[in-house]
Amino acid sequence: MKNSTKAKTKNSDSTKEKKRRIIGLVVAILVLLGILFLAFKGCSDNPADPSARGLVYDSEAVTGGWDEADIDKIKEGLNEKVQAGMINISMNTAPKFENGSAEGNLMIVNETINNYPQIVIITRNDTGEVVYESDGIAVGSKIEKAKLDVVLPAGTYECTAMFHNVDPETGASLGCAGAEIEITVLN
Repeated sequence: MKNSTKAKTKNSDSTKEKKRRIIGLVVAILVLLGILFLAFKGCSDNPADPSARGLVYDSEAVTGGWDEADIDKIKEGLNEKVQAGMINISMNTAPKFENGSAEGNLMIVNETINNYPQIVIITRNDTGEVVYESDGIAVGSKIEKAKLDVVLPAGTYECTAMFHNVDPETGASLGCAGAEIEITVLN
């Protein structure tokens, strides 16, 4: 009898551990999606401010969470969403230009693991001025060198490069990610 009780306890512990791991994985994926949402919320042209109306509880919300039977289906769906929305950004974070009208080593790459063409927009952090905007960059393509869209005097400029995933048919932005870069104009 003791062995039977131990076997039941062991199976029960194993089942509980599996449930904990699955729930932990779902929570981790939801946190990742939340982080991605926060990272991409700066891409919106029309950010909404929910605090303007105060807190109003949604009448459609009900008490409860995910049913355990649906966890695998949920996990699969979340993984697909995360994969589809991923943006891998790659460029030289310290490009140099001989002078304000010369080509510089931007080395912008739309990696083959991305799902969409990209448009890259570089703006100065101090003025907000757009100093460079690429045309569409196909998946698996790169822009090694390019001229800036404005002639900058000699100096160092803190900038932000925003990589926009765009719909290949309409050009509409599907999401974006950014990186801080430092442009140097030598002469």
